[in-house]
Amino acid sequence: MKIVNVVLLFVAVFFSVNCVAQKSKKAKPFEGHIFYNVTPQGEVDASLSAQLPTQVKIYFKGDKTREEKVTPMGSVVTLNDITTKIQIVLIDMMGQKMALKATKEEIEKVLAKIPTATMVVGTETKQIAGYNCKKVDFTQEGKTTTIYTTEDLVIPNSNWQNEYKDVPNVILEFLQVIPTQDAEIKMLVAATEVKKEKVKAEMFLVPAGYQEMSMSEFKKMMGGAE
Repeated sequence: MKIVNVVLLFVAVFFSVNCVAQKSKKAKPFEGHIFYNVTPQGEVDASLSAQLPTQVKIYFKGDKTREEKVTPMGSVVTLNDITTKIQIVLIDMMGQKMALKATKEEIEKVLAKIPTATMVVGTETKQIAGYNCKKVDFTQEGKTTTIYTTEDLVIPNSNWQNEYKDVPNVILEFLQVIPTQDAEIKMLVAATEVKKEKVKAEMFLVPAGYQEMSMSEFKKMMGGAE
């Protein structure tokens, strides 16, 4: 079985847009969804472009999030639980359905390798999906990128599982950079819709028909080291 490497790499490095604000005692936690468009920047090889996500849909409910990456080749869904710190990746591509479970220990091992970031909040603002956002210069390992965050959304899931874990507010726009063997692929990820709504609890469960396996089992199946 073969799954396109670029898609899997996107799953690994995409911060899953759980760049969510910390809990507030006054504001009511957000329940609903945020949709993001993904637009390649610069010239991208046509074969690679056909593998890249075109949209990311994030659903929030309590301490859980569901992230759907929509690609021309299929879907990748990530289920996150901040309480248990368990992550499940659902892959539905080329007739294969797999549910890959990452344990708390595996996630913490990855997080320990993420370097500390520094942030400088600028004076520039702009409206994104109806929300006022501030420009933030985000620097990690000497590399600075621009992100736009809003303080007007409160979601009780901190960004604990990705490289933006130091960001205190919801990110509605950022530049995703994916390193490949030949060059970097840059994609603008920008929110297009933020909607408050009731989200069904069933959306955070593994659907029937998926083969469940651990991340180490998946790596062995793909020919990689455990």
